[in-house]
Amino acid sequence: MNLVNVEITRVTQPVPDWNVKADITDDAGNVLSTFGVNGTSVNNWWNSQSQEFQIQYVSIFMSIMAQQSVGTK
Repeated sequence: MNLVNVEITRVTQPVPDWNVKADITDDAGNVLSTFGVNGTSVNNWWNSQSQEFQIQYVSIFMSIMAQQSVGTK
């Protein structure tokens, strides 16, 4: 799976968010899906995922948050 024609845009209103646009292709370059003509809100996508999925990634992200909190990178 590959992401092509990627556009990532910061959205500030009505709430801070990111909008992602891309074509999702197989290794031969065939488009399997997209993030839609208008892209996909990261916040909306995240909130539509299961609690189990979210807790897995929150646990990973927590380490990054801790590193930033103590000033190490």
